[in-house]
Amino acid sequence: MPYYLVGYRLKKYLFILLFFLGCETFDLKTDNPLDPLNPEYQEPTITILSPSDQQTINTDKVEIILQGNELVTEYRYRIVTSDTYFNMGDLWSDWSTSNTISIELLNEYTYTIDAQSRYLNEETSEEAAVTFEIDAVKPSSLLLYPKYVETTTNNIFNIFLYAHDLSNVSALEFVIEIDPSKISFLPDNSKEYSDVNVVKYDEGSDKVYYTLGIYNKQTGFEKDQLIANPYFLTKSASFNTSYITILSASAKSFDGETIEIVETSQTKVVILE
Repeated sequence: MPYYLVGYRLKKYLFILLFFLGCETFDLKTDNPLDPLNPEYQEPTITILSPSDQQTINTDKVEIILQGNELVTEYRYRIVTSDTYFNMGDLWSDWSTSNTISIELLNEYTYTIDAQSRYLNEETSEEAAVTFEIDAVKPSSLLLYPKYVETTTNNIFNIFLYAHDLSNVSALEFVIEIDPSKISFLPDNSKEYSDVNVVKYDEGSDKVYYTLGIYNKQTGFEKDQLIANPYFLTKSASFNTSYITILSASAKSFDGETIEIVETSQTKVVILE
């Protein structure tokens, strides 16, 4: 058969094939589970499995577990709280394929977690929310706030020290311990909130010694009173972690009896470039 007839027949059969294919109906949209026009389309969903709403958590850590329907691929969250050190406001986290969020070093506050999920086509779910309270510090304790500080080299920052659920106390003694290679104490910037304030610190030392007293009223320190506001200067290079710790705490009542300090706390300081 001449070659030109072979080419003619191939073109003929190709035309016939394309004609029959054109008569077939393939509705790709209705076969796509991510297409909103699909009659079986389901919007992305989000559920917060843990913690429970209005739960009181007795540690400073929380694990948030999220769940979406089977087509969900990513999750995000934000934290809303009056705790200024954790409040993300209107800012959301980056999207993540992980449905578990671990948050630690939470302060004694109430927190609300908002969460969303989304598909590969970036269709987002409605928001889900839970509210929980952190109550991790035992009564009769000295509490540093916040538990986490992020700062930079050669920067001044401050923290707050509270007498947490501590009553009938007229005198307090305690030590603030620091790493002098990374942080120095600034006595001229710091404040104490009592009638008698004795603060001893030698430049370059790792310890600050406090003696505080209340004598103008028989009730002593208030139950959750702010007792000190120490200031510090960062000295170390970038990406170093240091801790400010309360040690050797003791308390006396007006009649001289010893009042037990059940626990003290520490603040984690991350020093960035």
